[in-house]
Amino acid sequence: MKQIFLMSQCQYTRLGLFELMESAGKHAVQVISVETPEQIVSHILSDSHLHGKKRVIVVDLTCHESSVMVKALWFLWNLSVLYSERHELRGTPCILFGHQWERSNIRYPFPWVSPLQDLRQLQNIFLRILAVPSRYINNGYGFQRLSVNERRVINALLGGETVSDIAKRMRIHYRNVCYYRQMAIFKIGLRNRNDIAWIMNRTFL
Repeated sequence: MKQIFLMSQCQYTRLGLFELMESAGKHAVQVISVETPEQIVSHILSDSHLHGKKRVIVVDLTCHESSVMVKALWFLWNLSVLYSERHELRGTPCILFGHQWERSNIRYPFPWVSPLQDLRQLQNIFLRILAVPSRYINNGYGFQRLSVNERRVINALLGGETVSDIAKRMRIHYRNVCYYRQMAIFKIGLRNRNDIAWIMNRTFL
């Protein structure tokens, strides 16, 4: 059995990919909807007794809504961290589904698949990726990690703390907190600090 782990907040994309891949006849593919990278690790570990299972992660970047894009960026960031820490993920490539020219803030070294193709073409592309997933893996998944202070600041903000609260608790100047916040925002690919509101109560690894 081949598997696609799909991170998408659009029900039409989810249903469309489910139907598309289940109609692939003898090449039928199981599509599993996920919301966090940790869910993918959990699925892989639960199937660890099944050797040779081929998998791919697909992240839907076709929606233009800010809230959806910010959650996708959060997902991609944590997935990239887990790639460097969890050996279970290293044989599973990530594919970005969307228009690359519209996403200059997406700086992850993952292959793109454009939605501007007919259904048969899309089906063949995903089947080709699943046939030999190792061809679509970028060794290292290089990206610039958050520093300890950047991670502490961004996660404190996501937990509801103010900049002043963080400065007092960390015993650093207010401006230093703003600097760490801005560096984290830039590395992750967010547009500005207002984007933080869309992912409150989440955590960056």
